[in-house]
Amino acid sequence: MPLFTTLNADRMCQLIAEARFHVVLAAPGITLAIAHALEEASQRLGNDAVQVVLDVSARVARLGFGEYEAIELLQKTNIALHHHPGLRIGALICDDAGWSFATSPKLVEADPSSDSSAFNAITLTEAQVLVLRAELPTVRAKNYTQYKQPELIPDYPLVGTERVSGETVVQVKRALAIAPPQPFDLARQTQVYAALIQFVELSFEGFNIQSRRVQLPKSLPLIASKDKAVKERLTASLKVLDRIEKPKILQEITERLEELRNAYLIPVGQAGRVILKSKRADFEQELRVIEEALNACKEGLLDDLNRALDSVMTAIVPDLARAVLADPPARFRGLFPLTEEAAHDYVISELSKSLPTAETLIAGMKIHKFYKDVTYETLKNEEFAKRVMQEIPRSVLDGALLQERVAAEAGEITK
Repeated sequence: MPLFTTLNADRMCQLIAEARFHVVLAAPGITLAIAHALEEASQRLGNDAVQVVLDVSARVARLGFGEYEAIELLQKTNIALHHHPGLRIGALICDDAGWSFATSPKLVEADPSSDSSAFNAITLTEAQVLVLRAELPTVRAKNYTQYKQPELIPDYPLVGTERVSGETVVQVKRALAIAPPQPFDLARQTQVYAALIQFVELSFEGFNIQSRRVQLPKSLPLIASKDKAVKERLTASLKVLDRIEKPKILQEITERLEELRNAYLIPVGQAGRVILKSKRADFEQELRVIEEALNACKEGLLDDLNRALDSVMTAIVPDLARAVLADPPARFRGLFPLTEEAAHDYVISELSKSLPTAETLIAGMKIHKFYKDVTYETLKNEEFAKRVMQEIPRSVLDGALLQERVAAEAGEITK
């Protein structure tokens, strides 16, 4: 008999149903079908003849190692249920036969089929079964000599020493109600897409200096309204930023970004645009060149803006200082002497609080880039799967060895 074998949920149910004396099962978690098989076995063989060790935790359910409903069922049937935190390997003993197996979390991989060659278990020898049984909770089976080698009986089991309490089951149920497991089929399908593509949001916030009109603070009285010539001078000075021309290189940057977007970012309908993960490094390299050009443009603008703002201060401070002396604001009267020098200092101080700096004016000029992974919520969008298959070249999908699986998974989603 070959040692390597496939031990899925259906076969485990069959083996448990065929047991004549006792069943011992240790695993991270079990399905509801296996729990029903254990329930039937306990009714047929006796509660003490069935021992179960699980990692009774919300994490196990979220990973898809087992179903919480199975734990509830075992708890109600009074089957001896033991808890072993972090248990990630499985063992099944039915009478004198035994198997060691690995359970795939459904978040990653579905249960193998019975005729699958994707082996996940090894058949144990009689000696291995004896040693393994000695380290698991003790069973008491009718008409069966439990240990052929009494020296193997431990003082206490190494696995599953803690019995599961009703309080633990309630806590797990509450945790899963607050943060339930993801739909495992969609979660697995998500991994197919996530290995190939990633969402990218790319936008450019360019030159918008004209919208930052310089405004006088309320703490400075505009007595100049009584003098038309002075008022015109102030108004003209405050519009100085309007006269700064948009650098021609910004148009070139906009065009280069659009070319980059069209080259690398694949439109997939309302979901947005995606990039092949294999092309992300190339995309980033080209984007860095464009960002360097933008930084050079900002450096040039910085000098122009500093000169413009200095000219604003030079032009309006004298007129505003005279206005302050003519009609002193409350704060000026309370803190400053009524002199031209004090009025000049006061005006500069107040203007510095409200006038923007050159650095703040260009700070908003930036390229915004944001990556986002494919989520199972995305797969609920029927258009997404279709557009991915249409837009990504077949040679790329075939080369990634994902084309057939992507097509199959997408078909499952849209059924």
